[in-house]
Amino acid sequence: MQSEILEVVERNSTNWSPAVAEAFRQIYGRKHQNLNPTKYHGLIKENISYGPHKRNVLDVYTPVESSASPRPVMMYIHGGELVAGDKSWYKGSLYANIGDYFTSHGIITVIINYRLVPDVTYPGGGDDVQMAREWVYHNISKTVFGNGDPKRVILVGQSAGGLHIATNLYESGKPEFEAFTEPFPPISGIVYISTPFSFDTILPEHNQTALRAYYQTNDIDEIHDSSPIGLMEALPPNLPIFDPRKLPCLIVLAQYDPQEIQDSTFSFIDEYRRKSPQGVLPEFMIVAGHNHISHVCSIGTEDDVQGRMLREFINKVCSR
Repeated sequence: MQSEILEVVERNSTNWSPAVAEAFRQIYGRKHQNLNPTKYHGLIKENISYGPHKRNVLDVYTPVESSASPRPVMMYIHGGELVAGDKSWYKGSLYANIGDYFTSHGIITVIINYRLVPDVTYPGGGDDVQMAREWVYHNISKTVFGNGDPKRVILVGQSAGGLHIATNLYESGKPEFEAFTEPFPPISGIVYISTPFSFDTILPEHNQTALRAYYQTNDIDEIHDSSPIGLMEALPPNLPIFDPRKLPCLIVLAQYDPQEIQDSTFSFIDEYRRKSPQGVLPEFMIVAGHNHISHVCSIGTEDDVQGRMLREFINKVCSR
């Protein structure tokens, strides 16, 4: 089946739309359901509230095996073009594949929902990430949640999920940039997967409608100023948050990501380089044979490229 999926990816190329996203969710949803009898199943605590909105809920996946030492924690934030997405798609197969996979390797996994347009405006997505981070910091060390280490948390965001992580970390309205010297709650690393870091290229109409609703403006310059790259441009250089030796950062693209995602990713890396001490670069990887969503959907299948890449990064930064 993997060769058949690759054929569909290659045939579709870099074209992207809600219909394409749904098609690949169906493909991988069925695949994970077929794998379900042989998949690892950890312990799951579902729909835990971390904020006041009905979408402010999260699931915690913990390994069955007990651990005497605190475990690393990954917090995963899904994509959905600001208007869609859920921590439990296709009858629960997605993104349980991510929770199952990482708990089978001893990593506690927190998968969150967040507010969607029209129920949220900028910087609400980043605010939801902050609330979820605070919940993890205050609760993940409890036995019921697997004895997680609140000081070894890695944030992983795909598409709009990465956008909201960047908003949370780079939003420049805080006095004297205090939050950027010592991010709180503490994090051990960041992973941006197929993230829209800016919106300077021509976007499909459905993207434009969501952006205008979220950023509450039709002005592309105003939207840029609130995008991750715009927020970075407003910050001073040499902050620890832009030093990958202090806060490791992994940026991931799929080989068949849409053009606007590719463009904004390379622009982000260039801006990161300018802000980083001595121009030290973040890590950067391309996942061959995948598109904007298939790489994260493939986690937990025989195609272990994306899963192994994330696992190795998490283990490396948490062993520091």
